[in-house]
Amino acid sequence: MKMVKIVGILLLLVTFGLAKEYKIGFAQDTLANDWRKAQVDEALKEASKYDYLDITIKDAKGSAASQILYIEQFIKDGYDYIISSPIEPTITSMVLKKAIDKGIKVILISRGIDSDDYTTFIAPDNYKIGEDAAHYLLKKMNYKGTVLMLQGVERATTSMLREEGFLDVAKEHKDIKIIKKRGNYLRSDAIKALEEIYKDKIEFDAIYSHSDSMLIGAREVMEKHNDKRDIPTIGIDYIKPAKEAIIDGKQLASFTYPTCAKEGVQAIVDLINGKIVPKNITIDTQIVDKTNASKIDPIF
Repeated sequence: MKMVKIVGILLLLVTFGLAKEYKIGFAQDTLANDWRKAQVDEALKEASKYDYLDITIKDAKGSAASQILYIEQFIKDGYDYIISSPIEPTITSMVLKKAIDKGIKVILISRGIDSDDYTTFIAPDNYKIGEDAAHYLLKKMNYKGTVLMLQGVERATTSMLREEGFLDVAKEHKDIKIIKKRGNYLRSDAIKALEEIYKDKIEFDAIYSHSDSMLIGAREVMEKHNDKRDIPTIGIDYIKPAKEAIIDGKQLASFTYPTCAKEGVQAIVDLINGKIVPKNITIDTQIVDKTNASKIDPIF
């Protein structure tokens, strides 16, 4: 009688997909970026709540080729799920198609690809963030002057959409000029970019940064060069230093940008339990300025 009960319990576990350990491979862009590290930490924390999830993290160190190789390895090793935030949307689409064709579920978080070869894509609306950033910043500039745009990773969908949304609004104002510098979402690269700006004596009246981390680097260089102008600056992510800078009046505003890692792991749990997961999930974001910064917790 006891054996029958044990068999029954095992059958129940198998039925609900909880007797198996599910292997998740997370091919991350880089762990050198604070936001990307926070994304991995959130995925690990959420996955630790479920005994049947086994997650492996691979750091591509900013290399699209390495990220693709890790995805290829996950496919070869028979992983059940792949999480990624693609560096390069076109080539990565090709390798993710192999995963989909083999029945591996693909969860994209924060960045997309150039095809629909994924199971679910979870991210805020980056184009709208770019639009809203432009409306807010240009109004503060009285629609006149030069904006320094610190760009994220060149081919990442977040960078392209944040730029496109901003430029589509800016082009409506003839007295607004945009200059661009690549910062790759890294504080160190933003520092190099600003040093070039000062070396070449390029003038700017405001900064639109694709991430708060780059804006932190920009402020460091401005202070180094004794540039005490109170120029409007706006970033994205809303991390703790951004909150402090906004409250202190050193940064005009930021946009919350959740890592989406918790939602990505939850999507996997839902799929395991037979629930329907939407193909595309848009995460809410909001603008944070001095009026509400004290009330809103930073992303990390």
